[in-house]
Amino acid sequence: MTKQPAYRPLDCDDMERSIQLCNGIEYLIDEFQRAINGKEPNQLYESSYQMQLLKIADNLEELIYRLTYLANKNNKAFYFTHLYAILKSLSCTPNTLIITAYHLDPKHEFKRLLNRNTFDFEVKQIVKKIQFIKPVLQSLSVGRKSGVRNISHYV
Repeated sequence: MTKQPAYRPLDCDDMERSIQLCNGIEYLIDEFQRAINGKEPNQLYESSYQMQLLKIADNLEELIYRLTYLANKNNKAFYFTHLYAILKSLSCTPNTLIITAYHLDPKHEFKRLLNRNTFDFEVKQIVKKIQFIKPVLQSLSVGRKSGVRNISHYV
């Protein structure tokens, strides 16, 4: 019977900030969804909605940046594998928000109505990813292997 190696916790500022970003992204998405609840698609052409989406996208971009740094810095197979899997799942997530924000710009002469069902589906996918990633990051930050087992099957 082989003994599992103990992993050095990734309890650094970048990991702590990554976990904070996950919490912030969930909060900002919830805030945005509450703000647009009950609105018709033609009522969404406001710069405030556009700015909310871009703020969420900025937080996602920062999360991707920090996790890329952590994956490169901690190039041990255990950390790299899990951080890379997270990065792979997050790499395109800001695109939906950026594209939607572009179409919600009230200055555009030719407006495009937002398909709420498609957009809601994409936002739910982002939330699911963040809710899955957050406990994995918390496990890595304290050096526990639990919480990271299923990540390769998820992404």
